[in-house]
Amino acid sequence: MATVIELTPELCKSVTQQEGVVLLYFRAEWCGACKTMARIMDQVIEETPPELVIAKCDIETCIECATSYEVTSIPRMVIFKDGVEQKRINGAVGKAALLEDLLPLLNK
Repeated sequence: MATVIELTPELCKSVTQQEGVVLLYFRAEWCGACKTMARIMDQVIEETPPELVIAKCDIETCIECATSYEVTSIPRMVIFKDGVEQKRINGAVGKAALLEDLLPLLNK
């Protein structure tokens, strides 16, 4: 099961710069697409190893972090490997598509 953290403004930079694979997940409670994505994200969390860190970022509380990654729509996901941005995903996506982006990075 993936490691999940709720991002705070203080943790934003340090989480994305750590070693390994990090999925930075921008969302908001009022967002309908984010609610759909939350169910998919729960499945991804269950099916991925603890080496994957999923950092959930509520754009209402982590405004600076969302601004620094130019988040203009949600949900948005940014995937990092060893502190280097690998991919940005805009909008809700299916579990298979998300795993297709994550699993190769975890296996390298």
